[in-house]
Amino acid sequence: MINDRRPILVFGATGRQGGSVAKALLKARWPVRVLVLDPSDLASVALRDAGAELVHGSFADTDVIASAMRDVHGVFSVLPANLSAEEEVHYGTSIADLAAQSRIEHFIYSSGASVGDRLTGVPRFDAKPRIEAHIRALSITATIVRPMIFMEMLVRPGFGLDEGRLISLIRPDHSIQLTAVEDIGKIVAAMFADKPLFAGVTLKIASDRVTGHELEAAFTEVAGRTITYSRFPDEVLAANIDLAHMASSLEDGPLAEHVDLTAMRKLNPELLSLRSWLAGSGREALNRALSKVSE
Repeated sequence: MINDRRPILVFGATGRQGGSVAKALLKARWPVRVLVLDPSDLASVALRDAGAELVHGSFADTDVIASAMRDVHGVFSVLPANLSAEEEVHYGTSIADLAAQSRIEHFIYSSGASVGDRLTGVPRFDAKPRIEAHIRALSITATIVRPMIFMEMLVRPGFGLDEGRLISLIRPDHSIQLTAVEDIGKIVAAMFADKPLFAGVTLKIASDRVTGHELEAAFTEVAGRTITYSRFPDEVLAANIDLAHMASSLEDGPLAEHVDLTAMRKLNPELLSLRSWLAGSGREALNRALSKVSE
């Protein structure tokens, strides 16, 4: 039962995760308030037209954010990937502090699935666990979600699809858990609708689990042409600390942990498999990635 339909303030609503959350909340008939840097850009206008209330400001505008949190039931906090580690920690903890000061009833922070029990010593890997620890120390009802690797990552440039192959982080017979970004919004909306169940919870989110062989089969089927799968060569991983960290985590770290997909479907009965995502909302991005193959 939705409390009294007071707004949810959504950060990052012109991006993928925040946009997914804003869309799902609006569909669930929550009033939605969003912080936007430019109210005139297309994504902001689309949010306004969908029924969201726009607040003009940036992560640095603490007075604006504090004002936007007035009379709000919940806050969804996600930060853009282009921030430095120091900026991410600063803004992530500042938003949480303002939510606690504003006595927000339910605060949901989107962290990362690669967060583990120990810090790595690498600032960009340790930013999210530092924000998590800060949130847990506050007097606020909070939920932390850790989405697994996005399906969208597989159709970005550089993964070989333009050459009829898919290169990723797992060995062909190993598995990877993937998340469709649109599923995040539906799961977060379900969390806001049941605060007592998710108070103090940290939960990993996933939509599907597939092996490298299954990645090859799914992409081949949906693309209608042969797509071969392989793991990034060891020399490529050795030269890229981010890819190496993720590949290692997928073998014996936090990214190797199994997410209960049955529990995910209870939160979101419309949970997307990789095949259904590729054939549906991911098809446009897949076609762009394949475009050079058909030229």
